[in-house]
Order: sequence, then structure tokens, then C-alpha cells
Amino acid sequence: MQVRSLASHFVPVLCALLLVLLSSAIASAQQADVALAVGTITDDNYPGRESAGNGLGEVILHHLVTTLGDGGEFAWCAGKVVEWRRIDEVIKEQKFQQSKYADPATAIKKLGTIAPDFLIGGRITFGAGKADWTIETRTNPGGDLVDSFTGFSDDDAYLDEAARIAEHVLDKLCPGPWTVTGGGARIKVSGTVAKLNEAFKVVGKFPGGTADFVYTPTSRSGGTVKYVLAGGGFSGAGSGAYTIGPSGDGSRLTIKQTTKGCINGVPGSCKTNSEVLTLTPVSR
Repeated sequence: MQVRSLASHFVPVLCALLLVLLSSAIASAQQADVALAVGTITDDNYPGRESAGNGLGEVILHHLVTTLGDGGEFAWCAGKVVEWRRIDEVIKEQKFQQSKYADPATAIKKLGTIAPDFLIGGRITFGAGKADWTIETRTNPGGDLVDSFTGFSDDDAYLDEAARIAEHVLDKLCPGPWTVTGGGARIKVSGTVAKLNEAFKVVGKFPGGTADFVYTPTSRSGGTVKYVLAGGGFSGAGSGAYTIGPSGDGSRLTIKQTTKGCINGVPGSCKTNSEVLTLTPVSR
């Protein structure tokens, strides 16, 4: 998992902002990552809450970065956060760096920026002691609506909603799609998974037959798995548990599963099996 735009979110220093932008070379190397950004959240200029939209956006941004980088439940998410709220400042700095007023010896030779795949925006309004908000996620700025999430809170507690909003956004955008490869000593598994927080299936092949695996998540980190064997004049079934975790290379995940199954009608055929599968994020 790659996270960008850490230092600049709350530090109003343009140099810090520039340090977190992706160069074109880095962007090419991380094509499988999903780039997220927080745009404009409007408000109704309610007395005492004149900057509520901007404040909520900043805290959502903070929670997105923190959640992706804290090694917790979303540590496996192939996503990164890029700066977009201050993009005008970046463009101005790019022009300055390329002008005659910049010292050629110290000027940044090339600045690379990356547009987000998904832009988070919305609106918040106040009244009768309540704050009502709608957060919308769209494809690259000006694009199609992907998700709309609404809620409310006491008018002095709206910033507390940012963590829930950030988690909802990541739940929608981070899982998948993934290609699945791997298996065990005699079985090779393949398939494509759209979302890891929903039930999914993959197919395993072994000499003379196939095994259809069905995974049912009970959390973001794993769940239960069942399989059915068929082929070569026999059939069987088994079940067990699986866990999901980072593979260690920064973007791929690993499914580790242990199951126990039997061949129907064959005494003594029950066996415990362990397989390791690799999930590779599909380039968007």
C-alpha cells in the first residue's frame, strides 16, 4: 500500500506540499494503486459554522491518510491519497519553477502531479441543533457519481463523523478488483475477485478434476471457506478458515487457508490441506 500527501495536509507550507506529489515515474510504477483525493465540501454559511465544509474536508483527509497508513484493517488497501484541495497553489509553483525568476541551480527541474481516480466532495447544512451531511464520491473530477453517503450529528459534533465517512469511502473504493493465483502442492487456483468484503469464488484445478472454492468474509481480515471437488469419477467437499494480509511487497495481498475435506464414499480419505493464494490488484 502506498500513501502520499502526508506532510502537507495540515502544514501551510508550499514546499511541504510539493514533496508529497508523485513524479511521473512513480505514477507509472504504481498503476495498480487507486488514487483518492478530497475536494470541496460546501456549507450553508451557518452562523458560527462558516468554515464547516472546509473543516470537515480536512478531517476526512486526515482520517483517510491515517487509516491507510496505520497498519490496521486497511493496511492491504492498494490506495494512496493525493493532494487536490491546493492544486491551484501547485500549478502556480510549477509555473514559477519554470520561470526566469527561479534560480536554475536550486529550482525543481520537473514536477509531476497525478489526478485522483476518485474525488470526494459533498455538502453540510445546519439547523435545529443538527448537522446534516451528504458525501459524494465521483470518478476523476467532474466524472460520474460512484457513491452517495448521508448522515447527521449534533451541530457541534460533525467533525466526529469524519472517521466514519473515511471508513465508508475506503470500504467502497479499496476492495478489488484482484486477480487470484497460487495454491498448494497439487492444486493451482485462479480467478478474479471484485470485492474482498463480499462473498467470492475461485476455481482450483488438480490432475483429473476441479475444486470450486467459496469464501465468506466475516471481517476485512478473513472468514470461512468451503469447497466442492469433482472429476475423475469421484466427488468430495471440505471447509475451513482463511485470513487475508499484506504480502510484503506494498500492493499485493496473501490469502492463507486451512481446510479439511473428504472424498465421498472413500473411508480414510479425509485430509487437512493448506494453501496460499496471491491477490494482485488489477490496474485501473
